[in-house]
Amino acid sequence: MDRFKTSSLKNIGTIGNFTDISPLDFHEFDLPNKLHCILLKDSRIPMVNLLIGYNVGSKDEIKNKKGIAHLFEHLMFQGSENIKKNEHFSQTSRLGGTCNAFTMQDATVYFDIVPSNNLETILWLESDRMNSLDLSEENLENQKKVVIEEKKQRFENAPYGSMMNNLFENVFKNSAYEFPVIGFEEDINSFTVKEALEFHENYYSPENSVLILTGDIDINHSKKLISKYFADIKKNNKFQRTSNQIAGIKENKRIEIYDNIKLPMLCIAYQLPKAGSPEEYSMEYFSEIIANNKSSRLYKKLVYEKKLVRSVSCEKVMLKDGGILSLNAQINPETDINTVEKEILDAVNDIAINGCSDEEFGTIKNQLEFQNTAKYLKLINISINTVFKYLYYKDISGVSNEINKYLSVTKDEMINSVKEYLLNRNSLTLTYLPMNLKK
Repeated sequence: MDRFKTSSLKNIGTIGNFTDISPLDFHEFDLPNKLHCILLKDSRIPMVNLLIGYNVGSKDEIKNKKGIAHLFEHLMFQGSENIKKNEHFSQTSRLGGTCNAFTMQDATVYFDIVPSNNLETILWLESDRMNSLDLSEENLENQKKVVIEEKKQRFENAPYGSMMNNLFENVFKNSAYEFPVIGFEEDINSFTVKEALEFHENYYSPENSVLILTGDIDINHSKKLISKYFADIKKNNKFQRTSNQIAGIKENKRIEIYDNIKLPMLCIAYQLPKAGSPEEYSMEYFSEIIANNKSSRLYKKLVYEKKLVRSVSCEKVMLKDGGILSLNAQINPETDINTVEKEILDAVNDIAINGCSDEEFGTIKNQLEFQNTAKYLKLINISINTVFKYLYYKDISGVSNEINKYLSVTKDEMINSVKEYLLNRNSLTLTYLPMNLKK
């Protein structure tokens, strides 16, 4: 399915000033089959968000079966005992809503957003495919072709399309994060119906999932409906958690890749601690100060003043067992790449050694407060955060306090994080070059 983007779900329901709601009034309960359910009522807009998060992702795949978690996401829309092929899409569309899904390294999440008077219908739709799937040979072969075509479009033929896969392969070497979520073509083609059925039985069970329901709901009535449609689904206790040992980057590594691109791209990547660590929040300040807005240090220097690059950014990927921070620059044709690399590393070192002014730090704090408050005004964002908090930690207490975690970061904490994880640390340097420069 399409990778989830909250920007595509505008005006689907908001909650009032997030900083004024602490804690959020979540209602949690377990069904007898161990399906954990989390409900949040907000009736400002007559919409509901239903998310089912399964505690399985690409890190749980075995050797020679890479890509089955993502392929299975596609198969979940191919029909079940009472739902015809692609009817999940047509049903939610007919109800005036939308549905989709996304697969990551740690989890697979399905979501439905519809007017609140159609809550029972989407509970029925989701329960039917958790309980039973139409896993025919025809459906499997069709979706193999779809996924392989997606792989070609998004990763093999897109400019810089292999960048994220190269980052994960090298930053998380010899871990369960090393392999691409979309998998390998030879593995995808080898999947059998028997293996798909076993995957569904092993991982798509109540005790390995969480149900999040937010929006214009009556709590007691919603509990009854959830019990009606999900309580009889059998648990199986067959899933196995994959051990995921994250080692540090052993040595500085440089990789050059020639691609069908017009502008070179430089990416310098470091390993960070896992999601939920203090560095998830402190390094957000670093990202904004160094590159992530037009008033950032590198943007002003490299884009505006010296005109060495077309764009510059700093990106974080925070997963359950580890994180990545990458500094990226799309370089102008006549620019020496080594010059840009030195400018970026000098900027990192300057923050680590000399820090930043109180004014610069305060400006970023104000920006982060605004950005995160705006983000959590949408119920779908609260729902997504709740899914991952539960799947990662079995604890959602941090959802209400997310903004305060950003606002409580001090300047010294940010500087210490940069010193600890970036200054003189091993890194991966990826350089993408136009094919016509290949000798």
